[in-house]
Amino acid sequence: MEFNNNLGVYVCSHIFEKKSPILLSVRDEDGWQFLCGNEGCPENSQPRLVGVGHLIHRDPSISELVNLKLNSFAQKIHSNAEWEFCDLE
Repeated sequence: MEFNNNLGVYVCSHIFEKKSPILLSVRDEDGWQFLCGNEGCPENSQPRLVGVGHLIHRDPSISELVNLKLNSFAQKIHSNAEWEFCDLE
């Protein structure tokens, strides 16, 4: 299974402006979010809608998240680390 490159996902401003690597992905009822992982960032930044294909081009490891379950998230401690998967509480 693969992502549709045109799938709209939300990103924080740090990801949109290419200032931070993607270290957190959340999938919930509202859709997908790809975030920098900084504490408080989603609440304090304006989310942007982008096609997931742009993010995969930047970080091919995002393709590994295509089967992320609804109401779960994946995170990594740095850009070269492996994704760790968890359920949302």
